[in-house]
Amino acid sequence: MPPSIRILLIEDSSDEAGQIQQFLSETEEQFSLAHVERLEDGLSHLRQGEVDVVLLDLDLPDSAGVATIQSVHSQFPRVPMVVLANRSDRELASRAIQEGAQDCLPKEQIDSGSLTRSIRYAIERTHRQLAESTLENSEARYRGLVDTLPVCVLQKDLDGRFIFANQAYSEFTGHVVADILGKTDFDLSPHDVAEKFREDDRKVAESGQQFRDIEENTTDGHTTWVEVIKSPIRDAQGTIVGTQAIFWDVTQRQMAIETLRNAKEAAEEANRAKSEFLANMSHEIRTPLNAVIGMAELLLDTSLTQTQRDYLKMVHESGESLLSVINDILDFSKIEAGKLDLISKPFDIRETVGDMMKPLGIRAGSNGLELTCHFAPEVPAVIEGDSHRLRQIVVNLVGNAIKFTEQGEIDFDVSVESTDGDNVLLHFQVRDTGIGVPEDKLSTIFEAFEQADSGSTRHYGGTGLGLAICARLVDLMRGEIWVESEVGTGSTFHFKAPFPINRVSPIGQPRSAARIQGTHVLIVDDNATNRTILDEIVRSWGMRAQSAANAEQGLTMLKEAKSINDPYAILLTDVEMPGRDGLDLITSMRAIPSLEKTLAIVLSSSDRPSTRGRGENLDISAFLMKPVKQSELFDAIIVALGVAAPEDDHEGSTASRLPRIRPLNVLLAEDNRANQRLAIALLEKWGHTVTLATTGKEAVQMWEANTYDLIVMDVQMPEMDGLQATQTIRQHEQTRGGHIPIIAMTAHALSGDREKCLAAGMDGYTSKPLRIQELHDAISQFFASSEPAAVSPPAAKRPSSMDWSHALRACDGDKDLLFDLLHLFLEETPELLSQLDQAIAGRQKDSIYRAAHTIVGSLRIIGPTEAGQIAVEIEKRARSENIEGVEKLSQELRGSLDHLLSLAVNVVEGRETLP
Repeated sequence: MPPSIRILLIEDSSDEAGQIQQFLSETEEQFSLAHVERLEDGLSHLRQGEVDVVLLDLDLPDSAGVATIQSVHSQFPRVPMVVLANRSDRELASRAIQEGAQDCLPKEQIDSGSLTRSIRYAIERTHRQLAESTLENSEARYRGLVDTLPVCVLQKDLDGRFIFANQAYSEFTGHVVADILGKTDFDLSPHDVAEKFREDDRKVAESGQQFRDIEENTTDGHTTWVEVIKSPIRDAQGTIVGTQAIFWDVTQRQMAIETLRNAKEAAEEANRAKSEFLANMSHEIRTPLNAVIGMAELLLDTSLTQTQRDYLKMVHESGESLLSVINDILDFSKIEAGKLDLISKPFDIRETVGDMMKPLGIRAGSNGLELTCHFAPEVPAVIEGDSHRLRQIVVNLVGNAIKFTEQGEIDFDVSVESTDGDNVLLHFQVRDTGIGVPEDKLSTIFEAFEQADSGSTRHYGGTGLGLAICARLVDLMRGEIWVESEVGTGSTFHFKAPFPINRVSPIGQPRSAARIQGTHVLIVDDNATNRTILDEIVRSWGMRAQSAANAEQGLTMLKEAKSINDPYAILLTDVEMPGRDGLDLITSMRAIPSLEKTLAIVLSSSDRPSTRGRGENLDISAFLMKPVKQSELFDAIIVALGVAAPEDDHEGSTASRLPRIRPLNVLLAEDNRANQRLAIALLEKWGHTVTLATTGKEAVQMWEANTYDLIVMDVQMPEMDGLQATQTIRQHEQTRGGHIPIIAMTAHALSGDREKCLAAGMDGYTSKPLRIQELHDAISQFFASSEPAAVSPPAAKRPSSMDWSHALRACDGDKDLLFDLLHLFLEETPELLSQLDQAIAGRQKDSIYRAAHTIVGSLRIIGPTEAGQIAVEIEKRARSENIEGVEKLSQELRGSLDHLLSLAVNVVEGRETLP
């Protein structure tokens, strides 16, 4: 019993409650009493969960009789209950216990001793009932689980009598379970077989050790094999009281082993027989595999979601890799005969290896392993060689490392051994933490049909051809291959090969890298190798990187960086980490107001839908599979940051015809994501540095802490709108001095709106959607231009059903930027509609206005639309607090937006071209 028993007394009589209190104070037990007079108050107290036992009067103002017991027990069945009755009535006491009470005390017979005994008995009886119920449930679950297992499970006592058998064993023997129990093996099996079973049971019972074996049984000329595990059964004191056997049919596996053994012997006896066997086997596998690859290619040409396309690409890539391996089994004969030739073509080694690592990364992740891929910075971007044969070597070596590693990591590393003019000698290493290779096998492991030992063949599978093919291919590349290993520690497979460097089409650092230089990024990964690789990659792009080894350390560093006004722009985190994983870290980060807007990119070794599902509501910018390619990571970062910098400048863009303004340090205050991307892209295209604030309050704080040349301020923002933020800045300037130009950016274009902005202290005014010329003119009035004014742009093409020319002009002709905005439009619109519907259902005028206003802002970039007009009407009604009829308008808006979404999908998926 606890040191102090917490008692809840539900009694409407103050006198009787005082008497109970007096009785409890006279005992040696430690009690704390809480008293309520009504059943409703008692139930409320119980919901707080701080009660050990309830003393319940049956006659209460809001309940009476047995119904009182039912009310308490139905809601709190685990709380012990003692009923206090007004009279001594055996029938009442019996009924009370049937309904869930543990005891029933007549009030006239209560004293300190009887009350204490009843409380102690109620607690002990409840605990005993819970324990018995738990035991019964546990036994039921065990039997339910074992009965549904596809393997045979049986238990015997020390005399060999069956005391348990599951359904699978019943079906295996053809006897119902009731007929099996109490019998012995001699009743169910031939005498010689039963004698062997009995001897095995005795060995297990006497030794106390598990027994495992593969048993062969030949009946009527038909041979079957079962794999059996026998182990002792112990009671609570550890005494062996019987044996348990689990077995399953392994006939197919044993037959496969026999087939492989016969194939090996045949291959050693005659090369021709070996070649025929390999050809037939590979042909049988290639036939369905070709259909898989072909259908995957056809599906890739159809309309798919991005997730479906990613999955299908992985299926296609894996199929191609497998087909390459199968084809090379056939090539083994060609290699030995000297008839296999290498095909040399230029290829991007990082992209090629990165693509082949994706399916391998999923295999490693499913086994709980970490697969890393690292390229030294000096490795050339493009080399010449046979990428297909290089893929075969890498897949074999990394695949073997995954197969023979049960825990730890596999590291793939590429470095430059030496350079000689236009040739480079590359050094490839595959390190694992697996079982290792015995020293006496190191010299023969690369020979055909050789493996480290027969035990690993049985446990891990394999034909022994993989390493032999690798050795032959490396030799054809004029390279060398070897292995360093220690049993129980792991292995490192090395191979070196020379490659010509292709300098015709060098792939340099992405041009957009200049846009992300100096960006503060935090890398969180429990694997030190991964942290080193990611740190090296992002630093090569000029980013400022720091690392953390777990979620707790990462969250601390996020808070510290924010506290010193040097926050991280991006969190780059692994998902699978011990303790709190990466998604837990992001969840904690989103719960902190000062960090909730931090961009997050996650890396995962698992592609389980459940993992992606957990991150759906965390506003994750990208979900990347490990090991991640450099190009893949770079694209994810620039998309997350909203950087729009196409590789080829758009000819005739407005930026080339506008007067130049010196580079400015601009603070942009905007809460709409689409408007953020557009404004940042335009300002950065003109050479300005942009810092983003998502609320008026945040804009004021950032202005106070930093120095800016200009503020572009949205008028409508949460927490503090643009007008209030401007007024606050102007008030502070009266004491600190200075005057920073502030340009209003608003979706309102009504008479008087400009005057409101200027009255609040703003210096300029531009309306949404942003127009290139208008925004540039608003900025240039404060900063001298270095060139004469630009000529007027040519007339726009006639708009289609959706005014794409208008949208394209809003993006300064940048089609890549427009594609990004359309993706964002497709992503955000359903969520905005849901928010609007919820606000309308709750008759929340402010929320209706906010949701409609956000939809208006998203649509203004596209241009004049019917949906935009409907959203403006909803916004006006909410503003005037007259929301009658908004339900109908909302339905019209949804229909109009559905049409716009379908048109946007046509553009994004290439079914409609931009002007």
